[in-house]
Amino acid sequence: MAQPTLSGVAPERAIALAPGKPLLSVEEANRLILRHGLNRELARAQVQEAVAAVVPLAPEEEEALASALMESEAGSSPAGRQAWLATRGWGPEDVLAIASLAERLRRWSAWRFDEEVEIRFLDRKDDLDRVVYSLLRVSDRALAEELYLRVREEGASFRSLAEQFSEGPETETGGLIGPIAMTAAHPELAKRLRVGREGQIWPTFAIGDVWLVVRLERLLPAQLDAPTRAQMLHELFERWLGEQVEVLLQGGEPDPVPVPGEPLVP
Repeated sequence: MAQPTLSGVAPERAIALAPGKPLLSVEEANRLILRHGLNRELARAQVQEAVAAVVPLAPEEEEALASALMESEAGSSPAGRQAWLATRGWGPEDVLAIASLAERLRRWSAWRFDEEVEIRFLDRKDDLDRVVYSLLRVSDRALAEELYLRVREEGASFRSLAEQFSEGPETETGGLIGPIAMTAAHPELAKRLRVGREGQIWPTFAIGDVWLVVRLERLLPAQLDAPTRAQMLHELFERWLGEQVEVLLQGGEPDPVPVPGEPLVP
């Protein structure tokens, strides 16, 4: 007969909160997971582990990643490393798995979503385009029109006028805003900036009860370069991961994780 633990739970029906110390029954653990909203993170971990399991790494790659993790988290002292592992209840296999997880997920994403990256980029381009512009905002229309003329006709310093007259936080930056995502600007402002020319100054216009004078400084269209490609792959993976998590949380069985090198099932 199985011997009970200090909490009265048989070892084979216990969840270890610390190495060798099972303090919670499976029922207690399930209740806490649901009550404290930990089920989503647990489901994410389950799917991530399933993905990692189908992505092989060479032993030397695993060792290099594990060594880097240990060095950054526990230093180079053998005693320090042992103490660090002991506090987490980890063994060598755990270190290899944790250290290589991000790389395995990255490689799987690059294989699985390679053909979808460009579509994702085009769908997201409006959010990724950035802009730099100068802004004057005042509550008095006549003053706004005067400032517009001083900038447009007299070549007055936008920075100086913003510092003297603007009524928003741009006074601290001499009226300069950005680089920011185009979609971060007010829609009425963004639709002008998107079709403008660098250096263009728009006639005074109102947004709400504020009058604006705006000059486009730079357009920074998004490019599908290496960092952006990595971002698109990450977003595609996160979308897929979220779908698998929802299946689990609804009590369903996710589809098997596609294996690199094998044909993808539509």
